[in-house]
This record gives sequence, C-alpha cells and structure tokens, in this order.
Amino acid sequence: MNPFKIKNIIFFVIAFGFTKCMYAQTLDNKEHNLIAKEAVAKKLSNEYSFTEGPAVDKKGNVFFTDQPNDKILKWSTDGKISVYMENAGRSNGLYFDSKGNLLACADAKNQLWKIDKKKKLRY
Repeated sequence: MNPFKIKNIIFFVIAFGFTKCMYAQTLDNKEHNLIAKEAVAKKLSNEYSFTEGPAVDKKGNVFFTDQPNDKILKWSTDGKISVYMENAGRSNGLYFDSKGNLLACADAKNQLWKIDKKKKLRY
C-alpha cells in the first residue's frame, strides 16, 4: 500500500478516535456527554499562538500543541503548564497509545511521530 495512503488512514483513525472519546457509552447503550453541563471554560494563558491536539496520559496530565511555536506542552495535574518538547515538528494532533507513547501528527514534514517516555523519537 502507498505510504501516503497509510498516513492518511492513520490520521483518520486518530481524528475519529478523538471525536469518539468525547462521548462515553454506558451499558444501557446510551451516549452521555463527558463534559458536565455546569462546566465553565477557563482561559489558562495568553502566551500561545494556536493550540491543538489535546491528549491525556494515564496520570491525568493534558498534553497539547502550540503549533506555530513548534512546541508540545504539558498541563500537569497540579495545574502547572510546562514545555514538554520544543522542535516538535509543528505537531497539531496528539494521542497516547496503550504503552504510554505519545503519538504526534508532525506536519512540518508530514510525519507521524512516536515519542516514548524518555522522549526518544521515532518516525
């Protein structure tokens, strides 16, 4: 199969998976919104240009990208935001696999990156 088609399929699966994660399906087979009705959006910072790609690790830390500034950031469970990775390939979509690797859609060179817990990078 053409590598370009494989990348498109992987991107679609990740994007579809994120959309489906916004809803939980219970045993009664009904969908329920995961965001509480009384939840209020709160702006955390003005220092980012364009954020995308939120993904949550097993500990509850939220990772997201600031694509124009080429960074992956981490919003930890203690409420602090830190730079997880610079020179992040202009990543714009993130996902954690079952082994805790961070997958990133790095669009600078149209690559799919796998970043392990030690920040070792594979294309």
